[in-house]
Amino acid sequence: MKWGYITGNGKPPFPLYLDINTHCHALLTGGSNSGKSYTLLNLVGNLLQSNPQIILTLCDFKNSEDFGFLKGYPNYYSGNGCYQGIMNYYESFCNARIQGENGVRHLLIVDEYPAMINYLTAKDKQDKTKKTGDILGAVAEILMLGRGIKYGVWIVTQRADASLFTNGARDNFMIVLGLGRMSKEQKSMLFSGEDVPEKVYRQGEGCLLADGNPLYEVTFPRISNIIDWKKHIKEILMQHYDK
Repeated sequence: MKWGYITGNGKPPFPLYLDINTHCHALLTGGSNSGKSYTLLNLVGNLLQSNPQIILTLCDFKNSEDFGFLKGYPNYYSGNGCYQGIMNYYESFCNARIQGENGVRHLLIVDEYPAMINYLTAKDKQDKTKKTGDILGAVAEILMLGRGIKYGVWIVTQRADASLFTNGARDNFMIVLGLGRMSKEQKSMLFSGEDVPEKVYRQGEGCLLADGNPLYEVTFPRISNIIDWKKHIKEILMQHYDK
């Protein structure tokens, strides 16, 4: 699938393609106004163009207008429902580990992951539950074992603190994308050991590091007709359920 356009070095932008079979786990980060939601819409559309048969689960914790068009799609979860969405995906992943993968690729996308973890942590203290541990454990296990059975996960976050990923699971992301203005601390955390350009990136621009590749500066173009883009995304996703 296409992961934006490589820029820099005085050359015209050209597309960056990465195979989801080898790069199924991705970490997308960026602060407010970095263009995370718009970039995610761009990526989901590109993903479905290249892999229309994929079973996608999208958890939108902030219940944003950006993904409200997916209401009615069975694997779309918003707000407090995101906990159940992740656990349903984890159950499917566990069944695949027992029965063996059946050739169908699955992907879990969790938007505003830290906000969900913070919310669940507070609820656990109040209700004496352990939902935070459930989510952290499930995501860590998928990151470590999902590639071989075609289960991937994309985590979208403002910061990629290691505390969000138990047992060093953060190291299992094959793609790390940092968008917009990044502090030196963020650059060091995301791209340790890499020579990150000293520049300020605008919305939809940033750096991408993928396994087996050098660090790239990338940009994501404007979607010319966002209404049609969203309509096409939902049509492809619903084809699994409209038969």
